Amino acid sequence: MTRVDRLPGLALAMLLAWWMGLLPGWGPLLAQTPPPPSPFPTVRGTGDGRRPAGSPSGNLHRRSPLPNVVILVAEGWTESDIVTRGASPHLERLAAEGVRWTSAYAGAPSARVSREALITGRHSGHGRLRGPDAVALANEDVTLAEVLRGAGHRTAAVGVWDLGGNGTPGHPLRQGFSDWFGFLDAREALNLRPKALWRNDELFDNLIDNRGALANYAPDWFARFATNYIQVHEDHPFFLYVAHPLPGGSSDAAIRSAHLATWDRLVGAVVRELERSRIRRETILVVTGTGAVGGSVAPLDESRLRVPLLFSWPGRIPAGRTNDRPVALWDVAPTISALARVPGPQGLDGVSLAPELLAVDAAAPSPSPSPRAGGLYWETAEASPRRALRWDHWKVVEATPGGRLGLHDLRSDPGASRDVGPENPGILAEGRRRLLEAADPLPQSRP
Repeated sequence: MTRVDRLPGLALAMLLAWWMGLLPGWGPLLAQTPPPPSPFPTVRGTGDGRRPAGSPSGNLHRRSPLPNVVILVAEGWTESDIVTRGASPHLERLAAEGVRWTSAYAGAPSARVSREALITGRHSGHGRLRGPDAVALANEDVTLAEVLRGAGHRTAAVGVWDLGGNGTPGHPLRQGFSDWFGFLDAREALNLRPKALWRNDELFDNLIDNRGALANYAPDWFARFATNYIQVHEDHPFFLYVAHPLPGGSSDAAIRSAHLATWDRLVGAVVRELERSRIRRETILVVTGTGAVGGSVAPLDESRLRVPLLFSWPGRIPAGRTNDRPVALWDVAPTISALARVPGPQGLDGVSLAPELLAVDAAAPSPSPSPRAGGLYWETAEASPRRALRWDHWKVVEATPGGRLGLHDLRSDPGASRDVGPENPGILAEGRRRLLEAADPLPQSRP
């Protein structure tokens, strides 16, 4: 047999050896399984969610005048959590780079309704989720995601949704978001190491790391999704909404400290990715909390309702300022609309904070804030709610549902610990009138 005659047999033998993985440096074909599915969007040209090596920053190709919008909201994060120096370095840096509101309030005593107020611009007396039996947002509800998506933004929600599940009009994909990843309701979020997370309208249960080991800590997945989303959409305006489950409501000091550190790292990772993608100056960043969760504090107490509120937009919002005007989470949506110059719905409870945010000269008189009618209003989620309202430096709180009102002067008593109603009957009467006018009538299913 000639050398040529032996070539087909040699080729067959080499092919068999390759198939079995016997050739040096060649892996067996049967072992070359495809990579596990990923919940993340992918970058064009890579298919794995990573920017191609050596590729230019996406904002070199950016043509839209629309800014990106990133809102990071933490469950259970309160004003008292941001005052400890050194405990949250990324949040402290962010506060120094923008404007921090020192008299900001949650949207409601419950985290769920607080998030609703944030993305709809309506307080709890006008919102959809009133009472313990409320299920979901409705088709006629307009969220900030719908407003920005209509203007050309790509939109994503990450974390804890809790405003409507599968098959309801309140599902994130039916409320203006084109991408969704996380827990659909707060009960799911009680377990931070779940067997699966929702990815759009399907469950994603492949919670493993690059080595194939189980890695199902939900906050880590939320951070990865958020930073990946920024990478993928760096050359197009986007709205990224992250509703983080931490720090939560743990009363254990060590656990709470660890949860606050996890929250701080998420904020740092997002800012770092914005800087790496060279779109930090094109991005409005808002960081806030839902208010305190659980505990023995009364639901309408100042310590439970007060939250941090940070706005940052390098080159547009001056750095290192504070503002003590009383504001609430329902002011965020109209403020974003004004900053992005995108028309939003009319008749919201929230007002735009843009004039104060964009003021250039800190020594000049403060610009006239957008006027607010009535005051800041909250109600609890019980069938028979307790209510509270703040206007100017006064706050009225119902001691019992529909019962006696307490009046507090927050200028002299920031913690609202002393009832000054008996010596201020005229102001107490005004507070009662404002309280009655602030909210819609309760639904018929409620007493």
